[in-house]
Amino acid sequence: MPTFIANDYLVKDGKVVSPGHEIEITEEQATRLEDKVKTASNPFYTTNKEEGSLPSK
Repeated sequence: MPTFIANDYLVKDGKVVSPGHEIEITEEQATRLEDKVKTASNPFYTTNKEEGSLPSK
């Protein structure tokens, strides 16, 4: 499943996803959410979905 970055607070599987954190959803779900998510294209600018911190370089 593709990874996106939340631009707004979202709920997935009963858990809140804060803005700036990664979320795995389908392309169809991303299309419906419109500007509430963006594509996680560059791993150096995404957050670590496990710990909520930037990855080490």
